[in-house]
Amino acid sequence: MSIIQELTEKYNGLYSETPVINFNGPTGKYSSQHKNGIIEINGTKISVNLSDVGGAMYGTEPFRITLHLDKTYDTAFKLYPKTFWNKCLDYLNINQTHFIPRNIRNQFLFRGNKDLIKKLTSDKIFIENINNEHIYIQTIGKPTNIIVLTPAHGINDVIHFEKFVTVLKQFENKIKNCS
Repeated sequence: MSIIQELTEKYNGLYSETPVINFNGPTGKYSSQHKNGIIEINGTKISVNLSDVGGAMYGTEPFRITLHLDKTYDTAFKLYPKTFWNKCLDYLNINQTHFIPRNIRNQFLFRGNKDLIKKLTSDKIFIENINNEHIYIQTIGKPTNIIVLTPAHGINDVIHFEKFVTVLKQFENKIKNCS
C-alpha cells in the first residue's frame, strides 16, 4: 500500500491513481503512474500528489503537499534550501536577515512578504518542524489560495507527513493573521 493510500484511509479522504502506463523509450522500457489523495484535516483541504516513474531510468517526481486556503490572499512567499552562493550573498547582506534564527538562516533562504517571514521565523513550532529538513515551500502566484510544500527526499511515513502538515497549518495561520 502506498503512503498516499495510508493517508487517505487514516483521514477518510479520496484516493485516485491512474493505471500503470508502460512505454518504450530510446534507453529502454519505462513505466509511469500518477497517485493523488485529497484529505481534510481540521477543516483544511490538503492534497498529496506523486508521479512514480520506473523502468530503464528510475526516478520519481517528488511528493507535492498542497494546502488549499479558504480564500485568496495577496501574499507571495518562497522558502528553499540555501546554496553555497546564497550563503555567500547572505554573509554580505546580514542586516536583511538578522531576525531569522541562525540555524534556520544558515539552512534556508526566505523570499516574499517580510511581515510573514518575521511571524514564521518567530514561531517555535514552525522552526522545530523545518529544522534539518530539505523542503521547498511556496505560494503559487500572487494573489494565491494555495501553499505547496515539496520535500526533496520524499515522505518516510505518516508521522513524517503529519510533521509537514503542521508546518503548512502554521503557515496558514500566519498568512491569515498577516492580512
